[in-house]
Amino acid sequence: MTLSDPQRPSTGLVRRSIRVRGVVQGVGFRPFVYRLATEEHLAGFIGNDTDGVLIEVEGPDPGVKSFLSRVTSETPPLARIDSVETAAQEPTGETAFHIVASEVHGHVSTGIPADAATCSDCLYELLDPDDRRYRYPFLNCTNCGPRFTITRRIPYDRPQTSMAVFPMCAECQAEYDDPLNRRFHAQPNACWRCGPRLWLETTQGMQIESNDPVVETIRRLRRGDVIAIKGIGGFHLAVDATNEAAVALLRDRKHRYGKPLAVMVRDLEGARALCELTPDEEILLQTPARPIVLLNARSSNGIAPSVAPGIPWLGVYLPYAPLQHLLFADPCVKALVMTSANLSEEPIAIDNDEARMWLSNIADAFLMHDREILQRCDDSVAAIVDGSPQLIRRARGYVPLALPLPIEAPPMLAVGGHLKNVFALAHGKNAYQSQHLGDLENPVGLEFFKHSLAHLSNTFEIEPQIIVHDLHPGYLSTSWAKQHAREQGLRMIGVQHHHAHIAACMAEHSLAGRVIGLSLDGTGYGTDGRIWGGEVLICTYDRFERFAHLDHVPMPGGEAAIREPWRMAFAHLISAGFSEGEARELTGASEQEARLLSRMMAREINSPLTSSLGRFFDAAAAVILKRRKVDYDAQAAIELEGVAVWESDSLRRREYVPELADQDPTGRTPYVLRVGHIWRGLVDDLRASVLLPKIAAQFHAGIAEGFIWAAAKAREATGITQVALSGGCMHNRRLARLLRSGLTETGFTVFQHRHVSPGDGGLSYGQAAVAASILEKEATNP
Repeated sequence: MTLSDPQRPSTGLVRRSIRVRGVVQGVGFRPFVYRLATEEHLAGFIGNDTDGVLIEVEGPDPGVKSFLSRVTSETPPLARIDSVETAAQEPTGETAFHIVASEVHGHVSTGIPADAATCSDCLYELLDPDDRRYRYPFLNCTNCGPRFTITRRIPYDRPQTSMAVFPMCAECQAEYDDPLNRRFHAQPNACWRCGPRLWLETTQGMQIESNDPVVETIRRLRRGDVIAIKGIGGFHLAVDATNEAAVALLRDRKHRYGKPLAVMVRDLEGARALCELTPDEEILLQTPARPIVLLNARSSNGIAPSVAPGIPWLGVYLPYAPLQHLLFADPCVKALVMTSANLSEEPIAIDNDEARMWLSNIADAFLMHDREILQRCDDSVAAIVDGSPQLIRRARGYVPLALPLPIEAPPMLAVGGHLKNVFALAHGKNAYQSQHLGDLENPVGLEFFKHSLAHLSNTFEIEPQIIVHDLHPGYLSTSWAKQHAREQGLRMIGVQHHHAHIAACMAEHSLAGRVIGLSLDGTGYGTDGRIWGGEVLICTYDRFERFAHLDHVPMPGGEAAIREPWRMAFAHLISAGFSEGEARELTGASEQEARLLSRMMAREINSPLTSSLGRFFDAAAAVILKRRKVDYDAQAAIELEGVAVWESDSLRRREYVPELADQDPTGRTPYVLRVGHIWRGLVDDLRASVLLPKIAAQFHAGIAEGFIWAAAKAREATGITQVALSGGCMHNRRLARLLRSGLTETGFTVFQHRHVSPGDGGLSYGQAAVAASILEKEATNP
């Protein structure tokens, strides 16, 4: 942030214009400035525009200086100031301070605020029988409530939101107009008399008569019903999290058989009753974004076993909307499963008619309201990784806050990857990532992508001149990008998958120069046409070199090997020198399955080569845990991490460390991390009945040590001492912790993701950084 103020005399009247950029609309910034100006006895004005807010103040020099200091040091809780610029103006003799109407002109460079959890003041009113908003499910103020999900465009004013159809009553209007009221220009402001309403209905669309639809909803949840509840960014499917039959019913109807379900609890005490919390996790749970936080579950915590089968964690979050607080106002409600109302990896339902059509075979009833949700936005997911917060899914509460770019970018669109898609629009030194969009595997997902792109592009007035895409020819995002670029006559830039991962981490930390990048994930298309995923790269923003990688192993069946990890295990074991009979015994393959896979690999039929660490974890889980098939992405690897969760990080065994095979003498081919002997050590331990948690812990430690060794070799060759960690495997908290601690002990400075996902949700941010650097180099070296 820059703050400059010309030298002025210490007495007499002075006038300053002040341009403030950042998240300063819809967060109570104007009433905050009004109060400061009043307290400092200054005249002037403040107004919103497409560039942020413009302030002019006039008064004695000491008061103006104090005002300038307080503007940046006492900001409202939801505001984020990116820059402040001041300029001297001639005093006008003005005697009062006032708030002027918003102006719309020029390129949009301000931000829409993210949706924020109900503040303590509003929660007190919600539960106060003497308050006029007692139990009103849509109360809010400038410090909380929906923002992004109800906004059409900038400036963030009521006519630009879905609240435009709800004229305020006299009392609400008086609050809205009073600069000293915390609801001054709170755009969603409403009450029982003038705002949105709530009702409960059957799956046939008939309204269910009751004195209070929330009370009736609670009664139905307690008897085991599945209720579709309309929230801030979409519908949730809710059941009693302590009722095994209800959870099983939800899973069966939603066709979500293994993937963990998120659990909402009343408050921090409720979270402590279910899980063992660290102080950092308690802070993360209570942030205004209210993400789902992955926590170590207590044994016998009363939660239905099928909520999170096979793993020792729960995804827990706290209520963030008044309606959710009302559900937990009943002391009988301990914990609710609150999962996105969609079929697996499809967009979340937001429209009432859409919900009736999509969810009538899943829900037993609908808790509806008539405030339109303009933008789908799933709940965010986060975890404390190695002592710091890390976003796993960046959505509600974080989107569409700008991310800094280290290099000026022309208007561009980076389309991201295929699974867990997130695109990014960039202009100047800002990138705006979309909310989590899910998997682009069907027309519904693509329509969500295009709708979200149109909205964000319109909001920030970014008309892309460049389209950036992944190199994988089979990604729907890539094929759409190429078609769109041809139709619009736009330039395309392709960015290698793992380079984009490392560039995202570099951009997040504003790194300059070269870094050693450990880019570790499940699938990414390499420049040699193979599937990469266990990569040691030497990176700048505009280029990379592949220094080392895991040994290539066939993926018999292609994507079938992802859904059936025993296939990867079979391929790894054969590659490690085990006989077909041994591989069959260790993977549980039938004689026919083993014979088929052996032929496929020998004849190179549908058996692409991969260096993926994610697939190596899958293979190990298939042998250690006998996990033959998975129900969701990375299930096998997650379960393997879970088995080791209580084991010491200090567990080591030399046989579990990959061997670093030399490059050729010219240095033209990368080093290779060979893993064959790991399988010998692992199988020996299994046959010696070594406890599975110990084997799993040693496996993690060995993998980390191998990549640390490779990074040290890269430092010897290049002198680089900075390491960036990225890729979906960095969601593995044990692996991330082992890598960071080992690299630090070896003398490296280590950088990990904090504000964007290390997985494919961060790809588009990295793509934008790479493309911006390429274009900058072209401009300076044509």
